[in-house]
Amino acid sequence: MWRSRHLGYRAYPELVEAIRGLEGEGARLSQAGTSVRGEPIWCVELGPPEAEALSVLLAGQHAMEWIGVEALLVLLERLLTDPPADRRVLAFPLLNPDGYARAARLLRWRIPWLTRANANGVDLNRNWPTYWQRGLLGHLPGLESWSGSGTRPAGEPEVRAVCDRLDAEHAAGQHIDRALSLHSFGRMLLHPYSGSWRAPADRARHREAADRLRARLPRGYRILQASRWFPWLLAYGAELDHLHAAYGATSLLVECSAGGRSLLSPLSWLHPWRWYNPRNREREARAIGTALEPFVRGEG
Repeated sequence: MWRSRHLGYRAYPELVEAIRGLEGEGARLSQAGTSVRGEPIWCVELGPPEAEALSVLLAGQHAMEWIGVEALLVLLERLLTDPPADRRVLAFPLLNPDGYARAARLLRWRIPWLTRANANGVDLNRNWPTYWQRGLLGHLPGLESWSGSGTRPAGEPEVRAVCDRLDAEHAAGQHIDRALSLHSFGRMLLHPYSGSWRAPADRARHREAADRLRARLPRGYRILQASRWFPWLLAYGAELDHLHAAYGATSLLVECSAGGRSLLSPLSWLHPWRWYNPRNREREARAIGTALEPFVRGEG
């Protein structure tokens, strides 16, 4: 069985079923757009429609970073048991369905190939408008996932779908004050900016929010400005920066878990999918989703 072979993580059809199932738990489900290959970009909404405060959640931008998707689903399930009374939540639980499906095929075929990009070979987290730059390496074979930022800002349909929805919310007077993007791995809490060495004017607010989050997460998470986690590396066109610069949100990126490499399993170092995804999917996803809930509710 696919699940038993891959540590309990869900294949793409199962994941879509789980997302659609949230509607039966009280969520409002809509399609924000479609991917390059025509797969739905789902938007999950909860909370009172008239509320002005809005929390935005993203996961699944990079094809192999499945633990972030699982953690977001846990978070949504928790929120649905007691929906916030004073704010709305908009969640995009799988922004790169084509990449996710491709990663699942590579796993099924047992091909140890790193894949991050969408079907156009673009890293979606380099395609957001704020600080966007064309990739210096262009679309080189084998390097698309690292260098491909697209031909124009928000030019990829997956990013465009989210930007269009958030722009419409912003224009309608919604106050997007909280934003979370879930990735993997490295146990880090990153705040803006990613595409600039300078810190945002409200750095203290971001740091305070990250400190409170870290206190609830499993041990070992570090807090950093995104442009300073790796020497001399700026990540242009990141969602982290755009959600703050365009909408004013306190914007945090969570690198979920320490991944799945183990000294007791030498093969885990050879397959990129194992780098990103911990062995105990349920335990990690529940711990992360639970820790993030107060921030999304606007409580801390």
